[in-house]
Parts: sequence; structure tokens; C-alpha cells
Amino acid sequence: MMNKTWNIRDQPKESLERQLEKKYKEIDSNYRMLRKVSNIEDAKMLVDEIWQMKSFASNIELELMRREYSNGETS
Repeated sequence: MMNKTWNIRDQPKESLERQLEKKYKEIDSNYRMLRKVSNIEDAKMLVDEIWQMKSFASNIELELMRREYSNGETS
């Protein structure tokens, strides 16, 4: 049995919006945690994690904009 990987284009709009909101909450919590970290290695790890989450959130936003443009919802 072959497992299908997660694909952003296979997800419904509502699911993507929930995922985007969840990612932004995670990013905010990581920024708060970053201010409290005293170890430089931990801070570097958190910054890398934040950038990965921002990249993922950006991909979701681009997909939502692409859908709006393709469906003619924008003027």
C-alpha cells in the first residue's frame, strides 16, 4: 500500500485557512520563547524553526492567493 504525501493543492480552502492560523500562532509563541532563551544554540535552533514555519505559511498564503485569482474572486 502506497501512502500519499501531503500536498497543499489537495487541501480545501477552509483547511488551509485553519492551518495558516495555527502556524501563525506557533510562530508567535516561538518568538515569545526566543526572548526568554539564554543559550545561543537554543536561540539559533528556534530561529531556524521560525523560518521553516514562515516558509510553510508563505506557501499556504500563495496557494490561497492563487486560488482567489484563478477563481476570479479578485478584481
